[in-house]
Amino acid sequence: MPFTDLDAPGIARALAQIVERPEDVADVFLERREELELPPEDAAPGVRLRREEGLAVRLTRGRKTWLASTDRLVAKDFQDALRRVARAQPRLGYPLKQLQPSPWPEPPAAEEVLSFPAAVRRALRRRQARFRCRLVVRRHRRWLQVIGPRLASPVEREAFYSVVAETPWTRHGVLLTRLDDEAADGVARRLVRAYHCRDATPPEPWRGPCVLGPSAAAVLLHEAVAHALEADTLAAGGHPEAAVGVALGAAGLDVVDDPTSAPDAVRRTVDDEGMPALRRHLLRGGVVEQPLCDAVWARSSEVLAAGAGRRSDRHRPPAPRSTHLELAPGELAREELLAGAGGGLYLPVAERGHLDPLSGRFVLRFPYGRRIRNQTAGEPVGPAAMHGRVAELLQAITGIGSEARLAGAGWCAKGGMTLPVWATVPALRLEGVEVR
Repeated sequence: MPFTDLDAPGIARALAQIVERPEDVADVFLERREELELPPEDAAPGVRLRREEGLAVRLTRGRKTWLASTDRLVAKDFQDALRRVARAQPRLGYPLKQLQPSPWPEPPAAEEVLSFPAAVRRALRRRQARFRCRLVVRRHRRWLQVIGPRLASPVEREAFYSVVAETPWTRHGVLLTRLDDEAADGVARRLVRAYHCRDATPPEPWRGPCVLGPSAAAVLLHEAVAHALEADTLAAGGHPEAAVGVALGAAGLDVVDDPTSAPDAVRRTVDDEGMPALRRHLLRGGVVEQPLCDAVWARSSEVLAAGAGRRSDRHRPPAPRSTHLELAPGELAREELLAGAGGGLYLPVAERGHLDPLSGRFVLRFPYGRRIRNQTAGEPVGPAAMHGRVAELLQAITGIGSEARLAGAGWCAKGGMTLPVWATVPALRLEGVEVR
């Protein structure tokens, strides 16, 4: 473990010197990151390895935050960052005994990364498909620890993969918790679907039923529920507490954010502020129960609970963000979902979504789809976008599939932070939605 020899009591005593008020939040965020990349076959050969480490000292007082970050894990840099945050020049009185992490290990083996492109090609051949495809495969690993004046969190570790596939007609990206034959088959399946829809005509503007596959449903719930219920997003239109008790979705919609039940490789017991991660009902029966909140927002409220503070890296302060969304399966098999949406669209994957936090307007974009005919997904259609207000779309959900699947909802970008987000959700049927 990289942070086992740190002088945590010395760090805590030093942080205590810059805390002047009971509501102050002060901590040090220690981070190590590693990215291993296998470039496409037509690029320069060889695996690329990038490693970095450093720390950040943060002091938050009211709504104002001071942050000083470094790209080294050494005692002098910590002391300098502490003085910059405290805006004081005198030398601090508690020297550290140790702030030297364990050495980096030897370059790690990456057999699963090296063999994945061949596994995707085999999966394509099984589908009798052959076309030019450039694959970039990356393994992402991160270690972190948070220490405060009274708290030292356990060391957390995250490990996952990202795959980007480029063809002449599409660019497809996906996050994965493992690289195996099942993952390779999933990438191949999406590429073949996109191939069959490459020349399809976009649908005419209309309003009607749609069925979203689990991957598309994951993006919908992340953008329309998680983003909409982040405390800083809610604050743009008023006080976050005002959202509690609002009927936002259909009566049977129970959406949970639970970092503790995410897949093992990305599971968290504490957030990026060192607070215990919570199983949090964002919606219960379609009604807002507990928005996503970090320690700063929680300290100003008797209703909001911390535990959802996330940082993309040490150079940015934490903010309320989701980690792993869950929607409990319903009772409808895929055939039953399609049977209730005749003449509508089956949309298996979504590219991206956008939420306007002030107006509540929401757009979800799809690279391709299928027209639903005779209870099956029929002829292909080209790119489409679903439009509407968040509450309208969530209340339009009339069917929930019986099989929930893990989906990397993707890289989520907001406020300059890019974070991986995950979801375990079933397919969804929506009625009367606007597609154009």
